[in-house]
Amino acid sequence: MDHVATVEYSRASVRGRRLGALVTLLIVAALLLGAPGIFAWLPGALLGAPLAAFAALALFTLPGLALLRLLAPGGLRPTERLAAAFGLSCAAPPLLLLLGDLASLRWGPALCWAFLAACALAAFWPRPGERARPWPVRPDAEMALLLLGLGLGLAARLYTVRGLPAGLFGDSYHHTVIAQLLVDHGGLFRSWAPYAPLTTFTYHYGFHSLAAWLHWLSGYPVPLAVVAVGQIAGALAAPGVFLLAGRLFGDRRAALWAAAAAAFLSTFPAYYVNWGRYTQLAGQTVLPATCFVWMLLFDLAAAPATRWRDLARPAALAALATAGIALSHYRIAVFAACFVLIYALYTLATRVRSWRALARLNAAGLLAGMGGLILTLPWLLRIREGQMLRLAGYFLANNIGTETGNDQSAVDLERAIAHGLLPLAILGLLWILARRRWPGLIFPAWAGLAWVVANPFLVGLNGAGIISSFTAVLAGYLVLCPLAGAGIAALFDGLAWLVARVAWPPLARALLPIELLAAAGLVAWGLGFQTSIVDPSFQLLAPGDIAAAAWVREHIPPETKVFVNSFPAYSDSIYAGSDGGWWLTFLSGRRTNLDPISYGFEAADQPGYMQVVIDRNRAVLDHPADSAAAAAVLKADGYGYLYDGPAANPAPEYLDPARLDVSPLYERVYSHDGVTIWRVR
Repeated sequence: MDHVATVEYSRASVRGRRLGALVTLLIVAALLLGAPGIFAWLPGALLGAPLAAFAALALFTLPGLALLRLLAPGGLRPTERLAAAFGLSCAAPPLLLLLGDLASLRWGPALCWAFLAACALAAFWPRPGERARPWPVRPDAEMALLLLGLGLGLAARLYTVRGLPAGLFGDSYHHTVIAQLLVDHGGLFRSWAPYAPLTTFTYHYGFHSLAAWLHWLSGYPVPLAVVAVGQIAGALAAPGVFLLAGRLFGDRRAALWAAAAAAFLSTFPAYYVNWGRYTQLAGQTVLPATCFVWMLLFDLAAAPATRWRDLARPAALAALATAGIALSHYRIAVFAACFVLIYALYTLATRVRSWRALARLNAAGLLAGMGGLILTLPWLLRIREGQMLRLAGYFLANNIGTETGNDQSAVDLERAIAHGLLPLAILGLLWILARRRWPGLIFPAWAGLAWVVANPFLVGLNGAGIISSFTAVLAGYLVLCPLAGAGIAALFDGLAWLVARVAWPPLARALLPIELLAAAGLVAWGLGFQTSIVDPSFQLLAPGDIAAAAWVREHIPPETKVFVNSFPAYSDSIYAGSDGGWWLTFLSGRRTNLDPISYGFEAADQPGYMQVVIDRNRAVLDHPADSAAAAAVLKADGYGYLYDGPAANPAPEYLDPARLDVSPLYERVYSHDGVTIWRVR
């Protein structure tokens, strides 16, 4: 018997080695065909920033692994545990910064590394009577494939932003300023000095805390840390989607295809890089893990053999995740609540068979929800200091979204369903129905409820605009990719059925290589697509701006203000920058006519400061730049210089070099790399 077992194991090992060799060959071919430049770039990138790479690995894994080891119920597969750890790790820094603020604790490199060391001990130190190895000895194919997809997706996302001096478009500026202020203050802050005269900080800050932590752990410059963390969060969409799909489908192959769809097929969230929409991405990184731990809690509560005391630790885990997502992104926290509600109803309808189970389910939900509220309460009280509640009340009272289509964009909707995601998702729904994987129907139900919450006028309620349709569309990959993964699995199930009907044994043996070949083809195409997703037109800060800022620091007195290009944005409600001049205060310390866009929802010492900024810009832009009226307003407001950067989004810009160079009102004093600076005579 032992001899037979040895022979079977040897045969399995040989098949495993052959399969591994085939997978390796296909992946190498995919890289060579899809993005050969990654081969030349990746070694130098890792050697150039080894501490940053190690710090990122520790930051995005260890806190979550520790939390799961301490609080999660048993029975989790290693791949599930790791995928959930990514999201839970992203929830830890904002909670720790809030705790540090309450305890007057200043965060820095030593404290951050000490915390991660404690997390490593909590995650891997063997308990009494427990095996020393928390992970399986043999390689797990599911784990290997998920990590391979994650690694390739991350490499593609980092490769596509190589050489960028900072994040793209408008959002990246205030994200960088917030992250830098967190670093400067060793945690949360209220004063935005020296970058703006704002006196409150009420913006969700999960993403910024991750960028600050990466800086503390490795010394990586904050502007680059913002870009790197954004791209890492984008890559973590794959394990997040895998986590949800695996739990609700109960099919690992469909879950792996869902992860592949998120990493290589879907336009979102990779396209976020062009907008710098990193805070929503950070929230959506925590979202799958939050949904997962709530599913664990409800499943445990509904199980007949569960004791009341068994619910304490999973409820604490759900409370921590809930608080983490609330601090990471307010709107995405609402989407998480939609999922929890739907899953609670599903559990109630399908799993609860006794009054005791019902009582446990209610108690578990109440305990976790109240725990999350208590953990978040200090921050919720702080939100009252800014303008966000006033803005939310304005949207609620006026139903703004019904007039503007609630920020719906046909172009972004097309991006969300591009590359066949929609037909694959429809096929996935059919697969769910045919296989009776009823929990999978939670995905479309979740999407439907989230859409109603974003568009409450559909059911006769006010509040449209508090959560825009744009936000919901951009989060759609969390539903579309799992369903598309099921659709791809359905295609290969159909092929297997067809082969069985034809009864051609040689083709049956080739089904696995065919599926792997299809995966390699998807990776090859996806790498080519993902590495070219950056649109240069969204770059506001150029290398020429950085050199010009150094000149400004040296030649323009600190008390002299500089006027930069601006334009009315967000339905003319605020003024934003259209080129690298918006970054001038951050880079040079000189005040301009623009602040970080947060002046629209934070408070300042000066009453009505938002309107002050609007009036300041409008007073100049109401006149042609080369007119005597514009020059008079500039002098009256204390502007001594004008700045025009090499970028232009939107174009054309207010400051036109061709007209200003010939105007007797201004003198050109700097002109290099597309940047022009004039002195107001």
